[in-house]
Amino acid sequence: MDTLVSTVVGVVAALAVVAGLFTALNLVLDRSGQRWDSLLRPWVFVGPAMVFLAAALIIPAVRTIGLSFRAGRRGEDGFSLAQWRGALTDRNVISFDGFTQVLTSRLFLAALALVVVGVVVARVSATRGTGSAQALDLSHPLASTALAVAVIAVLLAVFSTLRGIIWNNLWWVAAVAGLATLFGLALAVLADRSRNETAAKTLIFMPMAISLVGAAIIWKYVYDTPGAGQAEGLLNVLWPGDPIDFLRGTSSTGTIAPWNNFFIMIIMIWIQSGFAMVVLSAAIKGVPTELLEAARVDGANEVQVFWRVTLPQITSTIAVVVTTLTITVLKIFDLVKATTGGAAGTDVLANRMYEGLRNGNFTSSATFAVMILVLVLPVMWINIRRTRDVVAR
Repeated sequence: MDTLVSTVVGVVAALAVVAGLFTALNLVLDRSGQRWDSLLRPWVFVGPAMVFLAAALIIPAVRTIGLSFRAGRRGEDGFSLAQWRGALTDRNVISFDGFTQVLTSRLFLAALALVVVGVVVARVSATRGTGSAQALDLSHPLASTALAVAVIAVLLAVFSTLRGIIWNNLWWVAAVAGLATLFGLALAVLADRSRNETAAKTLIFMPMAISLVGAAIIWKYVYDTPGAGQAEGLLNVLWPGDPIDFLRGTSSTGTIAPWNNFFIMIIMIWIQSGFAMVVLSAAIKGVPTELLEAARVDGANEVQVFWRVTLPQITSTIAVVVTTLTITVLKIFDLVKATTGGAAGTDVLANRMYEGLRNGNFTSSATFAVMILVLVLPVMWINIRRTRDVVAR
């Protein structure tokens, strides 16, 4: 109780100090000249936020980066590259073994076939539309769909072949960010056309209200294999063959690893598709009706209106959804911990970071935390650049 009271008093005191400082600085600037007022007043408003940002984010990030280059379990033994050297040479963290197998996998060959189909359809569509044999009409529904599926197939071929924690994290990004966005877009289009739009969107969005641990428990009842103290899961009831442990990737007849990773990702896709649907539905409703009506007057059917008018208008929103999901998925921890605990080749960076903290190995934990930061920073930079471009326009 004393700790709670002291915490509340500390927070109130800090807020009072900030408010007093803010008021005092404003009074000083009111009496200063125009030059100093225009120069310093923005910092009066931004300053408190920057102080809290530095205290809560920047300083801990710098300290974590420094700790990752220290020796010893707690970083007390001086500068060292041992943690980074050990992590980057550990085959369980990242391995390029079997890279040549990607080029001969069925998924990669199927992707090549889809690319050929997409290019041929785009060429034929462009020739019919413009008379030019040099152009490619990538806005054609079949062409763009074939190329998109080809990209997904290539990514699945790479991430299901190359093993390691970093590859697992990238697989999560490609599968969850990509498929949740695609499903969200499809659900947004279908829900907007349904009679009970509000009820449909509420049901689809409902999984977002469930915690990741709760979702993991729900889906374990779907994936469970019959055993001591547990019933057979729904998926195994429907499965015609021998029971399969979908989370561990094992069965009596063989193994499905590393595709057990994908069965965990399905849970996240189920949750995040509702988020993507709500954001993309709002973007679709924001498309000017004049453009849609003009396309229909020109003879375009509903499929052409969507692919050639609606979709180009919401590309910036799609990019925002993808980047948001990418940052969320790069930090994935709860779902993996609650389903497999990182076993059976499903480990991710955040779980390794947690294990380091739990075992008191702070330098190892800091190393994996910095890896997550390195993966997140490019996505944040791209998002900031895109936001600036939008504002500039």
